Amino acid sequence: MQLSASQITEYERDGFLFFPGLLDSDEVALLQGAMPSILSRSGNEIIREKEDPTSVRLAFGAHSYSEPFRRLSLLPRIVEPMKQLLGEDVYLHQSRMNPKQGFGSGQSWAWHQDYSAWNVVDGMPEPRCVMVAVFIDDCTTAKSPLLVIPGSHRDGFLDDVELHQDADGYSLYQLDQETFVRLADEYGIEPLVGPAGSVCFCHSIVVHGSANNVSPWRRAIMYLIYNAVSNACTNGDRPWFQNNRDFTPLTAIDDEDLRRLT
Repeated sequence: MQLSASQITEYERDGFLFFPGLLDSDEVALLQGAMPSILSRSGNEIIREKEDPTSVRLAFGAHSYSEPFRRLSLLPRIVEPMKQLLGEDVYLHQSRMNPKQGFGSGQSWAWHQDYSAWNVVDGMPEPRCVMVAVFIDDCTTAKSPLLVIPGSHRDGFLDDVELHQDADGYSLYQLDQETFVRLADEYGIEPLVGPAGSVCFCHSIVVHGSANNVSPWRRAIMYLIYNAVSNACTNGDRPWFQNNRDFTPLTAIDDEDLRRLT
């Protein structure tokens, strides 16, 4: 898939591009089928909800131990647009699954820019990376969708942030209330809603967050973080599943390779 000039202009203006149903139903079924084995893991790559330790908050690195998600991360529908948006070869800095379980188990995310942690903790020089959000489940307004402030990336990297006190096992730097109110008043807030298989390409400094999922339904999103090879991180303190140290440029697989697992 190649992005058009108008799509690139939209990305530069809003900070994200949304593609409903970029993955078909067979591909979605394969990814959903891989979820139980991911969520049943017990290693350090699994972060549990503070209020409900039986519920997984984040599962890092699934592209390295789940074949469907490995193939997902290499689909040309995703990799080639990343090269376009970043203007060069890319590698996968990180992948993480947020299953966002229902009945309130899936807790909220404070308003933040993802790049803050990658810059402060991992030593990523510039916000030249893209967060790709892949909807594993339907994401509806009832399920506490991801909320974004469109255009907020145009304010640049907001380095006046603080480490979230509940960020055990990962790094989340939240915005102060005054900055958040200013950005929300200026740009507004949009929910990202769509069927399973939808994909959003999101700039790494677009401000986003979400509320608790009090619906009875899971709302899983897989986040794939693509970084420009020339923008490789300089700090290797975090483990492999949070800060990949292999900067080898990605080569896309055949676009049918995920479906071939059926």
